[in-house]
Amino acid sequence: MNTSIRWTSLVLALILAFSAWAQDEDQNSGGASQEQAVESTETDEPTEAGAEPTADPSPQVDPATAPTQPADGAETFVVQGHPIFPPQTAELVYRPLVDYLNAALPYRFDLELSPDYHRYWLSTRRGENPHIVLEEPHLVAYRMREYDFTPLVQSQTPITYSLLTSQNNAEASVRDFIGQRVSTMPAPSLGYLVLTSWFDNPMQQPIIQSNAGSWLDAVEIVFSQEAEAAIVPNNLVSRYRNMANVLTSQEFPGVTVAASPEVSADIQEEIKAALLSLHEDEEHFAALNELDINQFVEADVTAYEGLESWLRLIYTFL
Repeated sequence: MNTSIRWTSLVLALILAFSAWAQDEDQNSGGASQEQAVESTETDEPTEAGAEPTADPSPQVDPATAPTQPADGAETFVVQGHPIFPPQTAELVYRPLVDYLNAALPYRFDLELSPDYHRYWLSTRRGENPHIVLEEPHLVAYRMREYDFTPLVQSQTPITYSLLTSQNNAEASVRDFIGQRVSTMPAPSLGYLVLTSWFDNPMQQPIIQSNAGSWLDAVEIVFSQEAEAAIVPNNLVSRYRNMANVLTSQEFPGVTVAASPEVSADIQEEIKAALLSLHEDEEHFAALNELDINQFVEADVTAYEGLESWLRLIYTFL
C-alpha cells in the first residue's frame, strides 16, 4: 500500500513539472513573437506625407571634375625620331616638334621613342612602323621600298659625315687609322656605314667602337683619349675647329620626315605644309632649334633612290 502511494505521488509530481515547463515555453514564444511584431511595425512604418524615399547612398560624380572624352574625335598619329640621342635627351629634342604639329593641325600626334639603334632597326625590319618618322635618308629609302613610305620634307642642309681626329694627327690619312680606335654610333646609323665603306679590305680595318650614345658622345670619347678618331655629322664638324678633318663623305639628303601609307594623302599634305612653314613660327622656334635644323624644304623623292643599298654594307640579306 505504501509503495502504491509513493508511485502515485511520483507520477503526480512529474505531471505537475511537465505542465510548468510547457507554460514557460509558451510565454517565451509569445514574447519573441511580440518583439518581432514590434520590429516589423517600426520597419514598415509609413513615411510622412510628401516625404521622398531614401536616396541611393552611392556617391554622385561632379560633372565639373568628371573625365571627358575627346569631343572632336581627332585622328591620332605616332611620331618617331631616330635614336641618335639617349632617351631622356631625345624627349627634349623631339618633343617641341610634336608640340608644334599638335598646335598647327587638327589631329593628335604622340611621340614614341626607341632606346637604341638595335631595337629601332629590329622594329623596322619587323614592319612595326609608326605613322611619321624623322630619320636619316638611307632608312627613309628602305621604308619607301619595303613599306611604301612617302618623304614629305627634309632638312635644307644636306648631310655629310667626317672623320675627326686631334690636331696631333692633322697630317694623317684615313688609311693611317687601320688598327686604331674609331668612335661611332651603332649600325645602321649612316655614320657607321660611311666609316665601313672607307675600309673595304676586311683584313685592314680600324677598331670600330660603336658604343657612343650620340654623335656628341663620339667626339667626347676622342677628347677623353679612349679613341684616336670619331666619325660625326657635318653639324658637329663646324663646332670643333680644334680637331682635324681627315675625310668627308659625299652629300646625302638632309634629315627627313616621312609618312606611312596609313596617313591619308590629304593629311600628308597638311603635315608637309605645316613643316614647310615652321621656320616662320617664332612661337615654336625650339622645334627646329633642338633638331639643329634651319629650315625644312620639300623632299625630292628621286634623291632617295638606291640609298637603301648602303645598308647592304653590313646587312647582306637585304
